[in-house]
Amino acid sequence: MAINLPSLVSQLITPDLVERAAAIIGIDPALAAKLVAAAVPSVLGAFASEASSPDGAKGISDLISSQDPGLFDTLAAGVTSGDANALASGGNVLTSLLGAEGVNQLANVLGQATSAPPQAAASVLGLVGPAVVGALGNQSPENWSDGNAVSALFAGEKQAITAALPASLAAGLADSGFLQGLETAVSGAFRTTPPQSTLGSTTPGAQPGTSTAGTSTLGSSEAGSQASRSTLDTKPPPSPQLQHQAAPPPPPQSSGSMTWLYLIIAVLVVGGLAWYFLYKRPQATAPASTGQIELPAPRLLG
Repeated sequence: MAINLPSLVSQLITPDLVERAAAIIGIDPALAAKLVAAAVPSVLGAFASEASSPDGAKGISDLISSQDPGLFDTLAAGVTSGDANALASGGNVLTSLLGAEGVNQLANVLGQATSAPPQAAASVLGLVGPAVVGALGNQSPENWSDGNAVSALFAGEKQAITAALPASLAAGLADSGFLQGLETAVSGAFRTTPPQSTLGSTTPGAQPGTSTAGTSTLGSSEAGSQASRSTLDTKPPPSPQLQHQAAPPPPPQSSGSMTWLYLIIAVLVVGGLAWYFLYKRPQATAPASTGQIELPAPRLLG
């Protein structure tokens, strides 16, 4: 049965406690709250990754059973009083499970995602780590008494942890190996491109019908997006019939061409008329000769 660990851990780290921790670390309370909100699902994701292996699950069980049940209350009291060593001692809880290198790597990922100094992120982990152990210890021992119980507990918490995990952290945590126990849930929640199996692709040399189902999509968004772009950008050439139908009509004759045509016709008409009147019009004929000589009329002398 899921118990929503992210919610339980967040309830332990009150806003007043966050402000006191920010004063000790020397950062703005708003940045401290942002770090805590990112650190809670990140630490739980790291625990889930450990719980995915028998040895890691047993390590979590041993860690919870070896801690003082009042560990977090003692830490909170120290932070509230302004004890700078309280956060440093709280950091040892995570170091015992993840190792110093693992804690530093987790702090770097948190710092990059929240634009906070890595040292400030490491100090916040000193608060969140004991809170996670305290929340787990508050559960019935049947949920953490052995490795099998721990594995079953975190298997039921995958969706709750993934839902609380900021998308800006998913890639960095996955690349660092902190989400190995949440691969399926995380890839489903933050997938930006479909897996290769949904595209109908097969692995080279595989038998027909064998897909690449289960391939992790984290870190492969570039290849998926290129495949999507190539599929979307490829269009079949139009058929000759469609090309013929889609051919644009010829452009209409411009008004300038028609004007010149009219001028040429007018010139031809005027030229034809002039030629007709000058050369082809019939000339007036002189009266036919009768063969008689006409003499002028006589004048009377007088």
